[in-house]
Formats: sequence, C-alpha cells, structure tokens
Amino acid sequence: EKQYISTCTMKVPALILVFANVLHFGLAFSPVVLLSKRVPTSVKVKRDQEVVDEKNIAPPTTTQRNEDGTWIEESVNNSPEGVGRRNLLINVATAGLLATTGVASWELYKMEVYTPSGFVRLPTTQFIAALGDPSATSGTSALDWGLWRADPGPRGVFLSKYQTDLAQRDNVAPMGWKFDSNDWWIEEHGIIMESPSFPVSPGRYLVTGGREVTTGLTINSDGSWKLDDNAVLGDVTHLPCRSARYQPTSEQASSPVNANPRDFPVKPGAIMPSIPGTQKQDYAVLFLIGKAA
Repeated sequence: EKQYISTCTMKVPALILVFANVLHFGLAFSPVVLLSKRVPTSVKVKRDQEVVDEKNIAPPTTTQRNEDGTWIEESVNNSPEGVGRRNLLINVATAGLLATTGVASWELYKMEVYTPSGFVRLPTTQFIAALGDPSATSGTSALDWGLWRADPGPRGVFLSKYQTDLAQRDNVAPMGWKFDSNDWWIEEHGIIMESPSFPVSPGRYLVTGGREVTTGLTINSDGSWKLDDNAVLGDVTHLPCRSARYQPTSEQASSPVNANPRDFPVKPGAIMPSIPGTQKQDYAVLFLIGKAA
C-alpha cells in the first residue's frame, strides 16, 4: 500500500508559516523593484580600458564580434513599449502571488491561531461526525453526532487488508481498536475506521472546516445544536474528509469485502459509495479545535 497521508489534519507550526509567508512576500515583491527599472538602450563595450558608447549602433539579434575586436551582446526589446509590457506582466503576476499568499495566510491563521474569547485551544485536533442540513445554522440532531478524539485515518485498515488485518485477527485492528461487523465506518481513501464515540457531550466547542470560518458550536443535552456568527454547518465541514457509516441489512449479510476499490478515493464534497448488502449514512466531518474556557 502507498503511505497514507491524512487530509484531515493541519499541524503546521505558526512560526514556520510566518517565516514562509515573509519569504514568499519578499520573493514576489523583488521583481517589481529590480526589474521594473528601465534598461539602457545603449550597449556598453569595453576596449583597451575605455568605455565606448555604442548607442548609435543598431543592436544585433545575436552575440557577435565586430571587426575592431569588440564584442556586442545580444539585445532585448528595450523600447518604452517593450519595457511597459514587461512591467505590466511582472506587476500583475506579483499582485496575484501576494493576493494568494494573503488569502492562504488568513485561512491558516484562522485554523492554527485564531481563538475567540471564551475558548481555549485543544492540544490536538479532534473530529466530529455530524448529521444535518449543510445550509442550517442550528438543528436537533446532535444526539446522533459522534466524536473521534484522534484522527481515525492513520489508525485504520485499508479495504485491501481487511482479511489479514481484521478478519484473521478476531476483528482487532493493528492499532488495537475493535471492528464491529454490524456497524462499520469507511473514509474517503477506502480505509476502514474505528467507530466514533456517541454522542458528543453537551458543551461549547470551537469548530472549523479548515477554510474561512472558525466559530463556536453549542450542543445541548436534548440534542439541539447551534453555530455562532450565523455560520452554517457547511461552513465548518472539512470537504476533503468524507466518511460514511455502513450497517448490513437483514436480508443479506455484508462486509467490507463487498466494497469496490475503484470507488476510492472519493472527491472532496462527494458522497461516499454504496456497498452491496448495507445501508449507508454519510456524515460531515468538523474539526474540533477548542472548548469553552
């Protein structure tokens, strides 16, 4: 198997991010300063320690040697129109780089650093398996939400290794968790995961989808939930993380063996594939990065 790289964790130290973005800014800005200056149209050549101004000589298109022994270097289009076009292209490209860097920096800041008043950051990211309308800012389904306190992907078992790593090991995964043949989970890479813990305890949480929105989530004991700042569930869903719960139907026994490996990986935001003999429930995945102070 290829080495698994989780799409559900972001663990980049803030200082490294700051340094990388400062370096990126410097590299992107330097062409404007250095290359936007007009290049002289005259060609300077040196002969017998004297500098001769050859501005009246039409610049050749290739490097060549004159009859008097001097060398003339290949010239570029240094007309005002040519310089203007080059400067425009440089400035547009630089502006695009800076804009992209700014957006990425803001998203990383919201994910890695930003902590609203009343919350404290968790040492490591946890993961909520949530049900609900992506466009809803509140709901009543939190009793059916689960929680992974550690990233279940790296702890999971690839579908292709179900027989050797689960079925032949009395359904105990190499990482020690127990596989339930009547209730199992698969993620977007085709990895069988341990089940989350149900339900999520009532409380105040800081959640994000790793994009623009990081906000508070209130879960009540009756299963009602509400997001702060008019955010909706889709805003705090991490789209690359896909997960689904599979339960064999009573009419036909089923197992992960029935899954089609060609259905994986699943594209960000897409639904998980069906598996013959099971009923499937897709879950959104939220990053839980903080709790009430």
